[in-house]
Amino acid sequence: MKKILVILLLLTNIVNAQNTNKIIPLADFAQKSQIKSIQISPDGKHAAYTYEEGTEVRLGIMNLATKKGVYTFDVGPNREVVQFWWANNKRIGILGANITGLLDGARKAYELIAVNINGKKRKTLWDFQRAGIRLVSLLKDDDKNILVTKSHFADKGAVSLFKMNVNNGKMNYIADSPKAVGGGNAVITAISVDLNNIARFAIEYDPLERNDFEDDLIRLHVKNLSGKWEIIKLPKIKSKKPLINSMGINSTNDKIYFSSDYDLKDGGTTGLFSYDIRSKKIEKLFRHPDVDIGGVVRGPDGELLGVAYDAGYRDYYYITDEASQKEIQFHKSMRASFKNQNFRFINYNKNKDLATLQVYSDKNPGDFYIFDRKKNKATFLASSMPSINPKDMASVEPFTLVARDGMKMYGQMTIPPGKELKNLPLVIHPHGGPYGVSDSWGWSNRPQLLANRGYLVIQLNFRGSGGYGENFAKAGDHEWGNKMQDDITDATLWAINNNYADKDRVCIHGVSYGGYASMQAVVREPDLYKCSIPDAGVYDIDLQMKKADSFYGGRTKQKHWYLEKMLGKDWENQMDARSPTFHVDKIKAKLLLVHGTEDVRVPIENSYVLEKKLKEAGIKYETIYKKDGHGFQKIDNRLALYEKLLSFLDKHIGH
Repeated sequence: MKKILVILLLLTNIVNAQNTNKIIPLADFAQKSQIKSIQISPDGKHAAYTYEEGTEVRLGIMNLATKKGVYTFDVGPNREVVQFWWANNKRIGILGANITGLLDGARKAYELIAVNINGKKRKTLWDFQRAGIRLVSLLKDDDKNILVTKSHFADKGAVSLFKMNVNNGKMNYIADSPKAVGGGNAVITAISVDLNNIARFAIEYDPLERNDFEDDLIRLHVKNLSGKWEIIKLPKIKSKKPLINSMGINSTNDKIYFSSDYDLKDGGTTGLFSYDIRSKKIEKLFRHPDVDIGGVVRGPDGELLGVAYDAGYRDYYYITDEASQKEIQFHKSMRASFKNQNFRFINYNKNKDLATLQVYSDKNPGDFYIFDRKKNKATFLASSMPSINPKDMASVEPFTLVARDGMKMYGQMTIPPGKELKNLPLVIHPHGGPYGVSDSWGWSNRPQLLANRGYLVIQLNFRGSGGYGENFAKAGDHEWGNKMQDDITDATLWAINNNYADKDRVCIHGVSYGGYASMQAVVREPDLYKCSIPDAGVYDIDLQMKKADSFYGGRTKQKHWYLEKMLGKDWENQMDARSPTFHVDKIKAKLLLVHGTEDVRVPIENSYVLEKKLKEAGIKYETIYKKDGHGFQKIDNRLALYEKLLSFLDKHIGH
C-alpha cells in the first residue's frame, strides 16, 4: 500500500499552494471535455472513451499499447453517447440519445447501437419506440449476448429478463423472471441478478387503487438458495409509496442490499438495508439524516463493498461482510492516496488485474489512468481538460445554513485563490432544473472562471433539489419563485451577514431555472442585488409552456402536472404572478440578458417579451444573443459570453 501511495501522489500532482496572481485564459474555461469517461476492453488491449465534439458527445477507441486512436463513432447531430460498454474484445454497445436540457419532458429518442471497433458491422439493436430495455449484465463469459430487462409501454411498466444478441439484436426470453402476485395493476418493475448472473432480486409495485397513492404497496421478490422465488412484504410504515432501489449483492451471493425510505412513516432520506437470504431477515445498516445514498462501491467481481453519500464532501459507509474486507481495505488505502480528491474504478478487464480509474476534485476536472492491480501501479492516460492546472484553481468549500423557516440546506463556496474570505464581491449562482438537480463538490467551469477573476461564488441546493430526501424534494413543489427564491435570498444574506461578501457588490447569475431565479431575484429583492445575468431563463411561464419542446405532441396532462408541481393547484392564476416579465417595474438592478436564438428548451421568445416590458418601463439592459441552443455549446460563443460577463461584472460589482 505504501508503494501505491507514493506512485499515486506523484501521478496526481496534488499541490496545496496556489498561484495567487495567475490569470487563466478564458479559452481554458470555455473548452469542452477531451474525455468524459473511459473503459478498458476485456483483453486489456483497447480503451473506449467518450469526448465532446461541437454539440455532440462521441465515442473513440484507443490502442493502449500505442496510445493511438483506432476509430471514432457518433450517434447523430445534436445527439450524445449516454452509455457504452464492451460487448466483447471487438464489439462495443452504444446507447445514444438527443441532447436535452434540464427542463424534463423533451424526448430523448434513445437508440442502442452495436459496432465493431474498426467501424464495421454497425447495427441498431433497439430503437426504444414502443418498448424500453435496461442493461442488467454484460455476461462476461458470453461474447454474443448481454442480459437486459425489457418493458413495453402497454404493460404498465412491467419488465422481464431477456438475453440480447449483440450482433443482431435478437431477444430470447428468460423464463425465470418472477411473477407479480398483487392485483390486476401489480407489475414487476425491476430485476437484478447475482454475481453468477442468476436472477435473484425483484421489485413489485402494486398500486391497488389506481388513483389512490396512499395505499400503494411494494413487494420484494427474492430467489432463495434452493432456487425458488419468495415474497418479502415490507411492513406498511410509510404513508406513501416507498422508494426502493437495488444496490447489489455480497461476494458470497447470500446477502442482498437495497436503499429505501420504507421505514420512515413521513418520508426522509434513503437508508441502506440488507436482506439475508439464509435467515430471511432485513437489517437497516446506515442512513445519513440529511442526504440520500448517492452511489455504490463495488469490487472487481461486482460485489457491493459500500455506498457513497455527499454531505458536503464525499464520504462512505462500508459493509461488514467478512469476505469483502480485503477489497474494502484496498478502497480505503486508495482514498488515503488520493487525499482531497474523489476517485472511482470505472471498469475492469476480464482477468480483473487492470482497471480504468478516474480521479477528480474541486480543482481537478478529471484525470484518467489504467491501474494495474498486480503491480500496484497507475499509468496516466489523459486529462478531461488538459489545459487546466489544478494548482491554479480555486478551492470549493461546502457549507450549511438554516433557511428562514428552519429548513437545513447545503451549498458550496468557490473562493478566489489567494483572497481572504472577507467582504468579497459575490456572484450567487443558482442551478438549473430545478427539481432533482443539485450542485456537488467538484470542478465547474463557470464558478472557477469567476473565482479566478476575484469573485466569490455561492451555489445553494435550495428546496426541491435532489439528493436530500423526499421531504426536501417535495418542499420545492409549488414554490417556483416563492420559497425556492427565499432560500436563494437567505443564502445571499448569510454570506453578507458572515462578512464573506460585500453587501454593495452582489450579483446573481444562473442558467435555465437559474436564469429564471436570477430575474425573479431582482423582482422580489430589488435592493439586494446590484446586477443580474439571467441565462436562458423562463420569464413568462405561460409563453414557456406553449413554446417549449418539452410538452410537444399533445402532452397536455404532463404539462398540467408540471404546472401544478411548479405553482400549485391554482396554477392558472399563478402564472403571471410568478413570471418576472410582469413585474419589471420593481427592478433596480443592472441587467445582462443571455440567450441562444435556437434554444428549443427555453425559447428565446422569453427574452424578447421581457425586453418589450423592460423598454415599456424605461429600464436599460444589455444583451448577448448567439446562434446557439440551451446554454451556449459553441466555443466561440462561450468565449464571447465570458468576455461580456466579466466586463459586466467588473463594471457593476468589480474592484
